[in-house]
Amino acid sequence: MYPMTPTSSSLMPIAPEPIGHHLNLPMGYGAMLPSGGRMQPMDSMAQPRVNIAGSNNVVNIGCHVQSATSIFPGGVRSQHSASLVGGVPSHHSASLGEKGKQFIQQLKRKYSTLTGKVRPIPFSKEKRTIEEVFTEVGIKGRPANGKETTLSSYRELITGPTGQSRVQIIEGEPGYGKSMLSLRLAHDWCIDEPHVKNIDILIYLNLRQLGGMKSIHEAIVKCLRPLGSSISESDVEQLLLREDIKTLILFDAYDEYPDKDIKGNFVSQILGGNLLPHISVLLTTRSSCIPEEFDGRTGRIKLTGFNERARREYVHKVVTRGDDEATNKIITQFNTNSILGDICQVPLFSVIYAHSVHETGRDIDFSSVTTFFEYLVCCFHVHAENKGTEEERAEFQKFRDNHDELDELSYEALSAENQQLTWDEEITVTKLGKEFYKRHVDIGILVEEEVLNSSYPKQPNPYKVEVRFFHKLLTEWYAAHHLVKLLMSSPSSLPENILDLMHPSDLQHVYRFACGLDPLAAPRVLDLLRLKEDCNSLAVLCALEQKDTASDVLDTVCDLVSRDVRIRRDDSRLLQRTTLELVQRACEHGIPVSCLRLESCFRRFDVTNSCIVLESDFRLANMKHLKVLHMTGWYTDVEITRDKLLGLLQTCEGLTELWVDFDSILLPLSIPPETIPPALRRRNINILYDRGNGLVYRLSFDHGQWEIHDQHADQSFYVEIDQGQSQLEQEWCLQELKMAAEAGVTICALLLGVSFNTVADNGQSIILTSGLTIPGLPTLQELYIEETNINQEMFIKILSYVKECPQMTWLHFVDSQLPGVVDPEQIPSQLKQQGLEVLYDRRSGLVYRLSFDHGQWEIHDQRADSSLNVSIDQSDSQLEQEWCLQELKMAAEAGVKIHVLSLVDSFNTVADNSQLITLTSGRTIPVLQTLLQLDIWETDINQEMFIKILSYVKECPQMTTLLFWDSQMPDVVDPEQIPSQLEQRGLKVHSWKHGYLDFETGRWKLSDRVAKISSRIVVKGLYQRILSTNFGGSEETRQAQEVPPEVDG
Repeated sequence: MYPMTPTSSSLMPIAPEPIGHHLNLPMGYGAMLPSGGRMQPMDSMAQPRVNIAGSNNVVNIGCHVQSATSIFPGGVRSQHSASLVGGVPSHHSASLGEKGKQFIQQLKRKYSTLTGKVRPIPFSKEKRTIEEVFTEVGIKGRPANGKETTLSSYRELITGPTGQSRVQIIEGEPGYGKSMLSLRLAHDWCIDEPHVKNIDILIYLNLRQLGGMKSIHEAIVKCLRPLGSSISESDVEQLLLREDIKTLILFDAYDEYPDKDIKGNFVSQILGGNLLPHISVLLTTRSSCIPEEFDGRTGRIKLTGFNERARREYVHKVVTRGDDEATNKIITQFNTNSILGDICQVPLFSVIYAHSVHETGRDIDFSSVTTFFEYLVCCFHVHAENKGTEEERAEFQKFRDNHDELDELSYEALSAENQQLTWDEEITVTKLGKEFYKRHVDIGILVEEEVLNSSYPKQPNPYKVEVRFFHKLLTEWYAAHHLVKLLMSSPSSLPENILDLMHPSDLQHVYRFACGLDPLAAPRVLDLLRLKEDCNSLAVLCALEQKDTASDVLDTVCDLVSRDVRIRRDDSRLLQRTTLELVQRACEHGIPVSCLRLESCFRRFDVTNSCIVLESDFRLANMKHLKVLHMTGWYTDVEITRDKLLGLLQTCEGLTELWVDFDSILLPLSIPPETIPPALRRRNINILYDRGNGLVYRLSFDHGQWEIHDQHADQSFYVEIDQGQSQLEQEWCLQELKMAAEAGVTICALLLGVSFNTVADNGQSIILTSGLTIPGLPTLQELYIEETNINQEMFIKILSYVKECPQMTWLHFVDSQLPGVVDPEQIPSQLKQQGLEVLYDRRSGLVYRLSFDHGQWEIHDQRADSSLNVSIDQSDSQLEQEWCLQELKMAAEAGVKIHVLSLVDSFNTVADNSQLITLTSGRTIPVLQTLLQLDIWETDINQEMFIKILSYVKECPQMTTLLFWDSQMPDVVDPEQIPSQLEQRGLKVHSWKHGYLDFETGRWKLSDRVAKISSRIVVKGLYQRILSTNFGGSEETRQAQEVPPEVDG
């Protein structure tokens, strides 16, 4: 059962000295904790501990991460200094109040104690700070609606692109350091590190402990507040509701949250933005347990584990303490065995292995995760056996080999409708037996923790003791033993829905361990996995765990490759390597591989070595018995040239179909037939190319050209040509348009994104910025032209081109500059008969339609997701300013509400009759009956001009807000000159520098209201203007003038 026996006792857990009191801490299994089987307190106000079951040891392993993407959606704020642990940043003094400062001090004391004494591994004697052991690992991040990037540091979770997302979901497999990352952020907040300096309150909650709690306030009070604290649940609620306080909540271990399946739980409400939408959230979870509902502004983070650099850094810093020779020796061990190196991509495994090799001085080799865990569990037991008497060792051996009750307990916990990962101490002692229970607590496999007693204060003790495994992977280890027992003795006793209760995507190690523990059980596990879709990858890993020789597993290999074999970009290196070995083993033994799918992981074909190279640098060379190869690309263009394509087809001798998916993989436009080898032509391989826009193409070996093979029934055909595309990609787009037009296939839309240049003089073709031309397309229905300046002459040319496209019914200009009026005499008469609509979306909120009768633009529609906001900047062109004035006039005449008119450095004066605003360009803005808010930027306003502006506002009956940005205003306004109708209307007059105007006294006053005003527009340089403003005045004044969150956003 345990073929490798550790001999050195230096690895084993040492019973710690008592530290003091115990509190329920929000801990993750992946975190490295202070020593002690029960969670350690972080405040001197806690109650005395209850000594249960002798000495206590916590044996949590730390893992490490590296990240990707700024944490507050409205994140532009000035920098403030803050004190160290236990203190409160100086800028809090006037805003948080005594309760708030006290709350922050209590949180920092808790987090500081939690992160101050940690053990790198359960067997380490010494304790270190989290700073000493934390090592950054790979993190990839994708902001909401953004592209995936690799983060250079975990700090970018706060300061990088994903940090601009209100919610970030950090996913990772067991042992990848999710909890460790959360603890490191909590630690950084305690010591006021720069990247978290502007976070006023940081809340760290382990979701495993929040079962049954109805609100975030209740959870914080029960899990974080020290006993006896004067902070009430109401105090916490009021602090969280304040939008001027920047709060970050770290929800750890969502996959272990007992209430995650309860609809409307408060965690889901916060994630979805229905509750506390102004608060930023980081949530950690296993990749298989992503919340179903979350904010649309959610960033996705994926922990990718240890690479060689991170592994070396950890070993050098933590294990060998800077000893280069010892570091190189350990790293060599990692690299000697490729399977071991891939297993140790998991930081938890890498940390344990490095310390084990260093402490014992022996080379320890593992061929699977099962053998690794056999050694790990053995380590827990052997340390105590080495210290005991002969009689005690015999007793220990009995506990080590006989753990049926613990196996059953683990299996029942993971197969329950809602996984139960903690148990009541008294019930657990009864089930396991007092001696067995005490033994496993003493050696650290089980961990006791004190949690708040829900019956308190009805019962005298405010806390009760609960028990859990030190890591969920151990729960899976013991549950696998019981699963093997059931499979071998009474398979019929397994519930019919066992794969739903113990879902393979969530509990993959249960099935992998089961295959490794008993070779006879492995086939039955694989039979079980066949009942579930998308379990082929897990089946590959399970096959790796078997202890059989290569010849013994050929039946398994044959079965696995008879179905689709997938290699995904996000698969671990271990899974990718194992899958490639499976394919190559099948090909070596002449076993046909039905279909290999390379999903977003293909990098190139190496002609010299006749092999496929993946993004992970793994190579697939032997492909002679591969039947179908299906490849999808990523977001960077990969070109497969003619020679590479022919080389790939010749290497795959048994290939019958090559399917290339997604337009980031570029295939040659054609292949000259004379270059195709006769043997290859006789094979009649089906080469299909799906470019993701509605059509699938097939390469004909007869003439070397692509032909339309099929059209997706659920997708219309469209083509997008962007200036940023390569020449080959643009040529492919033109070839697609030509093939579709010739075949009579409807082209739903042609989108020209900043790629339109002009129209040929004869009006029969569009010329792109690249020089390529688009002929008239008889089947084109809609044409979109984006971000192009078009004068009247060019506009008429475009209309002439439209004549060449008889089915076109929609010409749409987006974010372009068009003439305000078009000569109707020059508009081709056929277009009206053709049913063409010419639309103009200026992204101000309204869409305009050209009237062919008089050449004027009319309001066509208002975008449902926007309001009309018009900005006139001094730097705008003459045409742009004229368009803005035209928009205002049309909106007012049509009764459309103008939410904001913003005059950026363009206001000059108001006419004496108060009916017109004159701009610096000389143009005028009449009274606007539907204007709601007027913003004036960077203008010196004296009292006479101020009264004129108020008189103009009086003529705009719906206006309720007048806002001056970075403008010099009169200190006092004569209240007798302020039109009385304005106060009756409820008009609010605000100055960014001065506050709001009190109509009764004519003086400016400060108010919290100032911090909630929004200009609701995006003006270039907005943030720079705000931040460069010299606010002046008192500290209170500067606090009242912080950037409003709405403006930040």
